[in-house]
Amino acid sequence: MNSVASQALWAQVGEQFDVPAPGGDATRAPIQQRRRRGFDPRAADGRAAVRLVRDDGLLRWVYEPPLRQLGTQGRRGWRSYSAESRETVQRIAFPELGENAVTAGLVKLDRHLNPVLADLAAPTDGLRRWDGQAWAPLPAGFLAGLSGRVLVLVHGTFSASAMYAKEFNATAEGEALLQRLADARGAYAAVLAFDHPTLSVGPWLNALALRDALSPCPAEFDFVGHSRGGLVISWLLRMAPGLRARQALFVGAPLAGTSLAAPDKLRQALDTLASFADAVAEAASQARKIAPPGLDALALGVGGLACVLGKVLQLGARTPLADAGVGLVPGLLAMGRVDNNLELAQLWPLQGSASGVDMRAIGGSFRPAEVNEPLWKLWKRVTHVKGQALYYGADLIFDQPNDLVVDTAAMNRLGPLTLAAPQWEDLGVSAETHHTNYFQDLRVLNWLDRRLR
Repeated sequence: MNSVASQALWAQVGEQFDVPAPGGDATRAPIQQRRRRGFDPRAADGRAAVRLVRDDGLLRWVYEPPLRQLGTQGRRGWRSYSAESRETVQRIAFPELGENAVTAGLVKLDRHLNPVLADLAAPTDGLRRWDGQAWAPLPAGFLAGLSGRVLVLVHGTFSASAMYAKEFNATAEGEALLQRLADARGAYAAVLAFDHPTLSVGPWLNALALRDALSPCPAEFDFVGHSRGGLVISWLLRMAPGLRARQALFVGAPLAGTSLAAPDKLRQALDTLASFADAVAEAASQARKIAPPGLDALALGVGGLACVLGKVLQLGARTPLADAGVGLVPGLLAMGRVDNNLELAQLWPLQGSASGVDMRAIGGSFRPAEVNEPLWKLWKRVTHVKGQALYYGADLIFDQPNDLVVDTAAMNRLGPLTLAAPQWEDLGVSAETHHTNYFQDLRVLNWLDRRLR
């Protein structure tokens, strides 16, 4: 059933990405054809579309080429693409990308997800400071004048620095922690956040930009990275050995990759992320709670990515060549949890750590209560459960504990080194905490509070 919460979530995504059909006589069918009985106006529409349909409880992205490209297949061909027999949650129309335009589409999507990026003169301008109310641009010479310790927060995929303010301020404990960290009389001379594109470039390029941005600052650094932000910090420590880094704290970070970004699972991953956002919104609505602040960004991100990759992947098709499409998204390719991920293989030195930097990680596994039907059904479909694997094999993403986005076993792996307690804080199995709401978990806030002093 398409609930009110689900409708509101995907209507917002549709409003953000649905591009009006191009006007003018050039796109119109001949008047004789338009007067014909049964004429479908979509035949004159040059847009393609992705349709989000509900299929046995999960959401699926189905690609629809422009109707006029179907040639002699006509209306029968259109029906084969449109999946109209299933419940449509949202249909997003967009102009087809031309050849070699995927990168441009990813850049545009990154800027859509994080409007700050559109105003940057250079990638190194992504640093912002917390002024007690919001993330503000750095005044001229600000970094050079800092001394002592500086805290740097790095966000994850489909996200922006604004996420940290929203997440911390979602609870009284988080709000108090952010206030303490930003107190000029406290341990830190400044609290900074780094805005960066997460799809169009790999995390090592983000790390180069962050390294150059921090270079004027003589202070010592503490880092906190959520999700993919942990990889950006890891690459920074790898490529800037002279950086004055004290500690790096990783929250739900895919340090050894995530199965959602594996090339052979990309199409399933787009379905899973859409289903995840939908299920969390529905569960929050049923419990009369506010959905995690990052949920809208996740829905926007996966919807936008489906539009960018629609033609390339022929979403809904089951051809091996489509799986290679993940290589067209550098930000995802770098996170694939596969044995031959050459980027991750180069990330850590042989000893598996950065010399002199205290590195710690926290994360857990999500398993919803059976009474929470939207999330319970999703969890069963994408996670290996003994006795369920055969039935749910087509949707299997994870074969081990996970937070519905990152494999738990990947959160404390630094190359050949596996972090153990006290460097690794395992939250265990939770029915409440998942990838998008770690910073609302009191245990995570207390862990950060103890370390950031």
